[in-house]
Amino acid sequence: MMGTLDPTQVEPMVVDFLSERFELPRERLGSQTALRDLGLDSILMLDVMLDVEDRLGIKLRDLSMPPNPKVGDITALVQRNLAAGA
Repeated sequence: MMGTLDPTQVEPMVVDFLSERFELPRERLGSQTALRDLGLDSILMLDVMLDVEDRLGIKLRDLSMPPNPKVGDITALVQRNLAAGA
């Protein structure tokens, strides 16, 4: 799926995924929403990254994230990895 995902589709996909996986209302998941505020700790973040890889059929090689990542940081991480793999 890596070659077919448009970068503009990444954030809606991340929001949908987080909403489904953690049963969170989509309206709580803006690009500036801190994952810690949603109750996601570093262990759950690793789980999220593995699930994103599975869902997209890609391998995330660059996993660099800021100390308190936001939804937009996950989007940027996926977009960076997609661009690097293109």
